[in-house]
Amino acid sequence: MGFSYNGTTSPAGGHAIATSPTAPTTPTAHSNIAISPCCNPKLALAAALEAYSAIGFHRFEAFTSWAASALDYHQPAEDYLQLAQRWGMTFSSMHLPAVGQDIAAGVAEAVAATRFAAQLGATIVLFKAVSRPAYIEAAPAYLDAIQGLGVTPVLQNHAGTAITTLDDFRQVIDGVADPRMKTLLEVGHFHKVGVSWRQGYHLLGDSVALVHIKDMIGGQSVPFGAGEVDLPGLFEHLTAAGYRGQYVVEMEVKDGENTLKYLADAKRYLGSIAGAML
Repeated sequence: MGFSYNGTTSPAGGHAIATSPTAPTTPTAHSNIAISPCCNPKLALAAALEAYSAIGFHRFEAFTSWAASALDYHQPAEDYLQLAQRWGMTFSSMHLPAVGQDIAAGVAEAVAATRFAAQLGATIVLFKAVSRPAYIEAAPAYLDAIQGLGVTPVLQNHAGTAITTLDDFRQVIDGVADPRMKTLLEVGHFHKVGVSWRQGYHLLGDSVALVHIKDMIGGQSVPFGAGEVDLPGLFEHLTAAGYRGQYVVEMEVKDGENTLKYLADAKRYLGSIAGAML
């Protein structure tokens, strides 16, 4: 059963979707800049797509849990595609459900979610597991199963998870030892644990297939340009290194009621420091 587009009804077990007849805005430049649901995790999907489209973002990184805008990968992808189209949005990447202690069951769910992501048109999926041994054990079967889907899986560092430090990342990369598995340069979460993006990129190098960007003071997200992260240097360095992939904007400020304003400012800021590179 699909979603109802004339209200907020969703099928049993799905996520509520509300729509509006307002026409979507016209996509603008910087087409390789996407927005993360973490910026406004309480916004339902339709509201998030509408708000971000109005600011000028037209790519969305999908979650499958946690945020109110999370997608249910057991539902038809077409329902979500129709909703995104209303706001001139596309899905650029998607977080997969984490592989748990039951490796076979976890891989099966990750594969199902990856097939769903491919149907959405997402080209990147974030492969996750609850422990470093689970990452290493699950990766071979997962990578074999998604061959030919046209989707690139990446490993992500995230403070407080199995991949938090550079050593964590190195252990998983060396354990997986498969060039089909790429990596995500997670600027904010590296900064949070005292690792610069330069140190992160030194480890990951050409395996980077996605970049999450956030400005930070210590462990706190702040408006872009107000923090300690050398974002101009990041874009210059990655461009010189030949990176031409997607960037995902993340923001989790203390004064969350101002997030949409800060995101609009961030869009202009990124255009000013990296417009020719994007």
